[in-house]
Amino acid sequence: MSGNGQPLTAVMLVGFGGPDCLDSVGPFMRNLMGYEPSEELVQQVQRRYLTIGGSSPLLAIAGELATKLEAKLAEGAHEVPVVIGMRYWDPLIGETLRHLYEYGVRRVVVVSLSPFESKVATGAYREALDEAVSDLEEMELVEAPPLHTLSGFGGLLVGGAAEALTDIKEHTPSLLVFTAHSLPVEDLDEDDPYVPALRGVVDRIVSILQMGEGIELDGTDPRLVGVKTYGCLDEPQSWVFAYQSRGNRPCEWLGPDLDDVIDAAIAGGYRSIAVAPVGFATDHMETLYDLDVVVAGRVLDADIEFARAAVPNADELLVDSIAEAITPLL
Repeated sequence: MSGNGQPLTAVMLVGFGGPDCLDSVGPFMRNLMGYEPSEELVQQVQRRYLTIGGSSPLLAIAGELATKLEAKLAEGAHEVPVVIGMRYWDPLIGETLRHLYEYGVRRVVVVSLSPFESKVATGAYREALDEAVSDLEEMELVEAPPLHTLSGFGGLLVGGAAEALTDIKEHTPSLLVFTAHSLPVEDLDEDDPYVPALRGVVDRIVSILQMGEGIELDGTDPRLVGVKTYGCLDEPQSWVFAYQSRGNRPCEWLGPDLDDVIDAAIAGGYRSIAVAPVGFATDHMETLYDLDVVVAGRVLDADIEFARAAVPNADELLVDSIAEAITPLL
C-alpha cells in the first residue's frame, strides 16, 4: 500500500475482447482485422452474435472472474484491485493501464485469458501492453504463468471431457474430439510453444481418463479416412485432436480442421461425438456458435448424438489456481 492508502500493485486480466452489442460488431472487427470489413461480412457476423444472445459473453465472464479473484486474494491478505483489459474492444488494455496509473498503481500482474501462448494472442497482448507502458513512467508489468500450466485449469478440462463422454456413453462407437483455435502456420515460429503445449495438455487428459496413448494418424484408418491428425482410435475410447474456427485469411492454417474430422467421423460410422474445446478458457463465439450451433447442428442432422465439454469460465477451481499462482508475484 502507498502512503495514502492506495494500492501500488494491481492484477489485470487480459483477453481479445468482443462486441457488447450488435452495433459494436463492425468497429470490433475493424480493430481485430486492421481494416474496414465489408458490410456483408459485418452482417454475417452480426447474425452469429444474434444467435448467441446479441453480444460476446467474454466481458461478463471476465468480470465475474475478476470479482472472485479479488475476493480470493483478499482472503490471503492481498487487497489488490483485479481489473480487465481487452485487446480489441472496451475496456482496452491501454485505457485500463492508464486508469491504474492515475490511481497510483505502479506494478501490474498480467493474467492472460488465452490459456496457451502464441504470437496471435499473447504477442498481441504484449504489443498493446508495451505500447501503453511506454508513456507510463515507472510502471512495471509482470506476466503470470499461462493458464494451461495451472492445476485448476487442467482439472476442469478433465472434468469437462469426462462429463461429455458420460453424456454420449450409451451410443457407441463414440469419438471424443479435442479442439483448439486454428492459427495461420506462417504466424508460428519454429520453436512456437502453441502446438506442443496443446498436445501436452491433451496427453495429460487422456492419461487421467485412461484412454489410449496418442499417435500420429496417417488418414488411412477406415474409422476416420482422410484425416491426418494426432490421437487414438482404439479402445477404451477413440479420440483425436483437431483445430476449429479458422479465419478467412488465404494461407495455410493448422489442421486438421474440425469440419473435416466431423465429416470423416460421420462417414466412419460413429454414433456419438463429443467435442472438448481444451484451447479455450472462456465461452465466446468459438464455443457458443461454432460448436454449439454449427457443429452440433451438423452432427445432430446426421442422427448422431452430440455433447460439448464445458470450458472453465469463472469456476472457483480456476480462481483458486490463479490466486495461488500469482500470490508470490504480488
